[in-house]
Amino acid sequence: MSTSSKTIGWGFLFLLVIFIVLIFISINSSKSCQEPLTYRLGKIDERFNLSREEFNTAVKMAAAMWEKPFHRDFFREDADGEIEVNIIYDYRQEATDRLKNLHYKIDRSKNSYEELKSRLESLKAEYEPKKVGLDNDINDYNTKTNALNNEIESWNRRGGAPQSTYVRLMKEKDELAALRENLKARQEEIKTLLETINSLVVVINEIASNNNLDLLDQQNIGSTLGREFFEGFYEYKNGQRSITIYQYNNEYRLVRVLAHEFGHALGLSHSKNKESIMYPIIQSDSLELSEDDVAALKEHCKSH
Repeated sequence: MSTSSKTIGWGFLFLLVIFIVLIFISINSSKSCQEPLTYRLGKIDERFNLSREEFNTAVKMAAAMWEKPFHRDFFREDADGEIEVNIIYDYRQEATDRLKNLHYKIDRSKNSYEELKSRLESLKAEYEPKKVGLDNDINDYNTKTNALNNEIESWNRRGGAPQSTYVRLMKEKDELAALRENLKARQEEIKTLLETINSLVVVINEIASNNNLDLLDQQNIGSTLGREFFEGFYEYKNGQRSITIYQYNNEYRLVRVLAHEFGHALGLSHSKNKESIMYPIIQSDSLELSEDDVAALKEHCKSH
């Protein structure tokens, strides 16, 4: 065989190998649309008062939202599923629950944003002087307590105080004990007030995110809570996939948050349509995909 023939032969073989590899890549890259993604339930925080069965039902409903329009399975529960689905209670849900218990109206509208901001300013105006007053009174209490203890100790070294002095010292001791209880009650009041302020900041920032409004900076109140608010999060890191839910208001919203994160698991990005499941901020409790959601998944499966 001539050198030119060998070159042509090897060239053809090389192209054939490349062609086979491309077919293999194409087949495997489309598996996300051809074969169901498997998932398993992970941590279910008991503070949500949500049973494993109830959470599992919500997860299945979320998966079904994607499957119904296509009449096929995109997800399948498996004990060794590749996507771990968790629900974790943290400051986000705690903030919402605290305000609900205080009968605050939260509807995540611009009007609610302004109303809650007004309440926040009122509480901050109440908090600042109370905190200053409490700090001053605690310092005064400590000064009086130290003085009383020093005087009692002084009389004890001399063998005891006269009756009239003893009566006065015991009266001062009782007064300081009553003052201590008053300070403890005021400390609890200040603590509750600060917790409410921080909860308001968290919820206001959530509403701000929903409506593209200004986020609040709470560092001047001493809070260490994060500024970014999201109800759920899909993560693919170090070969591990997970969906974590942090907050929800009702069962419909829980299903919708799960459906949004399942959309990310399928490979979809955010939509610009506010009615879409894949819109960055959930705007409704509807359990139906929008036309944009269906079209986006069709396009994704077509191109992958």
